[in-house]
Amino acid sequence: MARAGTKQAMLVGMLARDHGATIREIVDLTGWKANTVHSALSTLRTSGRDIAVEDVGGERRYRLAGD
Repeated sequence: MARAGTKQAMLVGMLARDHGATIREIVDLTGWKANTVHSALSTLRTSGRDIAVEDVGGERRYRLAGD
């Protein structure tokens, strides 16, 4: 579990929304580069989080599945 107030916690919060988040939305909120966002998503998957990816309106949206 990410500590409250961290960028990791912000990422998890965005992914927990019903509509999830795009890479661009995560980049804009955290200030991370896109490759850092992809790495953070990979780290979440490795830690056991199930992340669903959906193509919505031509953009990929990431969200926590089953939460």
